[in-house]
Amino acid sequence: MNIKRICLSAMTALLLVAPAAPVVFMARLPRQAQDEAAQQARRDSHVIMISIDGLVPDYYTAPRQLGLRIPALTRMKLNGAYAEGVEGVYPTVTYPSHTTMVTGVRPATHGIVQNRVFEPPTERQTKAWYWFSKEIKTETLWSLAKKNGLTTAAVGWPVTVGAEIDYNIPEIWDPSEQPITGKRMAENATPGLIENALSGRNLKGDDFRTSVSEFIVTKYKPNLMLIHLVELDDVHHTFGPRTPQALSTAEREDGYIGRIVAATERAGILDKTTFVIVSDHGFAAIDKKFEPNVRLAEEKLIELDKSGKAVSWKAAAWPAGGSCAIVLHDPTDKGAAEKVIQVFTSLNKKEKGPINRVLVRKELDSLGAIPQAVVVLEAAPGYSFDDSLTGPETHESGARYKGTHGYLPSRAEMRSSLILFGQAARTGARVVIARMLDIAPTAAGVLGLSLTEAEGSPILELLKDGVASNRPPGKKAGKKAKP
Repeated sequence: MNIKRICLSAMTALLLVAPAAPVVFMARLPRQAQDEAAQQARRDSHVIMISIDGLVPDYYTAPRQLGLRIPALTRMKLNGAYAEGVEGVYPTVTYPSHTTMVTGVRPATHGIVQNRVFEPPTERQTKAWYWFSKEIKTETLWSLAKKNGLTTAAVGWPVTVGAEIDYNIPEIWDPSEQPITGKRMAENATPGLIENALSGRNLKGDDFRTSVSEFIVTKYKPNLMLIHLVELDDVHHTFGPRTPQALSTAEREDGYIGRIVAATERAGILDKTTFVIVSDHGFAAIDKKFEPNVRLAEEKLIELDKSGKAVSWKAAAWPAGGSCAIVLHDPTDKGAAEKVIQVFTSLNKKEKGPINRVLVRKELDSLGAIPQAVVVLEAAPGYSFDDSLTGPETHESGARYKGTHGYLPSRAEMRSSLILFGQAARTGARVVIARMLDIAPTAAGVLGLSLTEAEGSPILELLKDGVASNRPPGKKAGKKAKP
């Protein structure tokens, strides 16, 4: 197996040696010292949040059982603090999750409710995603840091096109390109940053993202840096989780983590840096797809011409892997709403059918999910959703599509990952289940800051005493939505 290995220097290796003390299990208790923690920006602290898209928790909680060799993540876990799993937000897909991880609020509040922007079936399907930061309705980690005089950077982080980030290479692409290139990413990056980082090298994928991240860390030493690595997610979709291809890719991602840690040592900030290793969702194996638009067309809620093109619609599907929102053309059309609920509820009752649940508006409001939807369909195990207008209603997922996500965050397979390592991490601490809502407030707390709009709170169990407070001074405890 041709896996890149990263050799850390003696100083880094010393910091990563496993502790003699056992991992401790801690309860969340308020501490007076933490409540009195200073809320001043810590200009001598650095947070590097690295998202390994689609990293499932057992890759780092049980690597031996899987035959995984991930030295960087294993040492971070043993010498830092971690969660055995993270309960995410709904739907459990990349862009809503990544935005929650930098805001501490649910998708309905921050505004990034899906990956792809909804496009009515009668319009040209551009397949545009929520790329632009102007769509975020709440304060972010980077805006908070910038306001408090800290330097910021991001490489490949979702929803950062146009963001006020000092050194930024946002994630964006042209869906019409085949194959996809980095042209639009380069067009929207901080001028000259990619050219200076690569010095003429032609790198792709996560090797490119890691190399640029190394350059930014060593040259600019940002207080807040957000990095998004994507190759594991691609492989999980293509081959499924825990397959040989997926495990090999996870080992390669571990090497990239090691390189970024080594970069902080070269920059002289290793002992001042807290690494926050996260993922956006888990993964489930699938083998079938269900097409809600085909059923909607059969029920005359979408009208097709003889060529199969939509000419009018009352309801349409907005799929996200294991979930699918149904959107009304006229949100006040009670007749269409009732028919949608009736159609899919009857399918839900079908034994071994494609739908596991039909979530109505009240349930979606409690989850903070997709305000535009009249209902959201939750796929049965083994199924995902797509948006074809014609063809079979149910079909095989295909030889090259074996895994997905997007299901309810309460499903164990959808749990994501969290490891804290470095300056602020409480060595040897762990929690069973963390909340994705709490990741942004935790990162903010390490920098001496508070996201006052956040629903979440710093995860005090995983932080050293005095790093962060339970609640910003003067902030009242609000009523939280049900998880």
